[in-house]
Amino acid sequence: METDYRFERVMKLADHEKQNLEIEYKQLYEQFDQIAHRLIDLVDQKESIQMDIQKKMVQAMRVDQMTMKFADINKLEILIEETRKYFLSLKERLEVLQTKLQEKTIEVKKYKKLKARRQSFERKQRMRDEMKKMDEIAGRRAANR
Repeated sequence: METDYRFERVMKLADHEKQNLEIEYKQLYEQFDQIAHRLIDLVDQKESIQMDIQKKMVQAMRVDQMTMKFADINKLEILIEETRKYFLSLKERLEVLQTKLQEKTIEVKKYKKLKARRQSFERKQRMRDEMKKMDEIAGRRAANR
């Protein structure tokens, strides 16, 4: 019968923290991915409006239409800048979280390795004890003959 590993609760706690970090990382990554797609869409919209302006300038374009298009571009540029800032903050948070997750993974592996070493030591100790008992039994049998 194996004895309880003395760091079992600490290992379970570290493993639980690691799982929570993984969940948080996945959620943050999904949010990061959505913002990245949103940023790409905004840039595409801006380029589309700029292309539209260029096409209409070749023909004839009223001043009020041009003003509206430029206002749309300005709004998109502001939105792109805000989205880019949010994107960069998410990226930074992801990097920090990834570092924490790596550290926690290393910690959990360390505890598992310590546990495996302890179990191996205990198994070898039990085998030595059994061999010693068998030697004693064999010695008694030999002495009784």
